[in-house]
Amino acid sequence: MGRTKSGDAVFTRRECLKCGLCCINTEMILLKSDIRRLCSLGYRLEEFAVFKSGFWRLRNVDGHCFFYEPLSGKCLIYRYRPLGCRVYPIIWVEGVGPVVDEECPLAHTLTKEEWNEGLKLLRKFLEMLSRDYGVDIG
Repeated sequence: MGRTKSGDAVFTRRECLKCGLCCINTEMILLKSDIRRLCSLGYRLEEFAVFKSGFWRLRNVDGHCFFYEPLSGKCLIYRYRPLGCRVYPIIWVEGVGPVVDEECPLAHTLTKEEWNEGLKLLRKFLEMLSRDYGVDIG
């Protein structure tokens, strides 16, 4: 498991840098710290986010995340991506808890170490989500 400049990540495999399935029709919730970081890169909130169902979320353009470049298959902000993106492919399913998203082509390759690190990051995400939006999901 590797590290990114902006912190830990569950997957940092080369395949993840070109797959993009997780960037299609995203519903990724943005934390306040994600928004501040992306705005500090010169992006405007209205460009990359939409307020939907009580949360700021990554905006979809033509069916993919605003930051996903379909021609290259790369994330334009990969090193600075939101915490929820760094936690992926571990997701929170209402009424179930943390699971590995089976839609990820590498889901079956998740190691025990990645799962444990991912759970730590997911807990951090859920704590920040609660603080930022006043909701208790986990």
